[in-house]
Amino acid sequence: MSQYHTHYGLISGILLKDFEKGAHPHLYLYIKNDTEEPFRVAVNVRDYDDSDVFFAHIKDLKADFLKNLSTLKNGAYYLQPANQENSLDYIKEEFIKEAHFTQTPEEELGNTLLDILKPYIDADNGSRVTAYGSRFPGGIHDIHMNQGYPHSSLPSCQDGALILYDAINDKYEGLFFHFHSQTLTAP
Repeated sequence: MSQYHTHYGLISGILLKDFEKGAHPHLYLYIKNDTEEPFRVAVNVRDYDDSDVFFAHIKDLKADFLKNLSTLKNGAYYLQPANQENSLDYIKEEFIKEAHFTQTPEEELGNTLLDILKPYIDADNGSRVTAYGSRFPGGIHDIHMNQGYPHSSLPSCQDGALILYDAINDKYEGLFFHFHSQTLTAP
């Protein structure tokens, strides 16, 4: 069984102001954890082959998977990809298209993400951030499309993203990522 299948999940909560750039091509975000150390969220800002990441920001996101987010308490969850209503899939869902993405250099992407996330830092108004990806002890990574590679059989309904809930305006924003070697078309 693939590690994606057994570790796919989400972490949801209040974004903390602590950010750091990692040695790997990641920006590390932290989400408040009510029971222990903050959850660590590793977001790729560059591909491992040194190419730029493709990034999409959807400011007024409408998608089926959002309907269950409002009922979740802050915390970490494992998701069952077989239960597709809670899972994220760039290819099967119709909320995201290749035309939404732009290839974004590492420094620009890091700065753009921080600008978008600022209103959500230490929010005490009900706003929160949800990170979809592959869980690891104390955090989550693979916050990007996890399928769509040529000659690969990575499973569907296990893509990653950052989903932002703006409680003041009662709307969702989505931050989506994929690498140059991936395609959003079904095989």
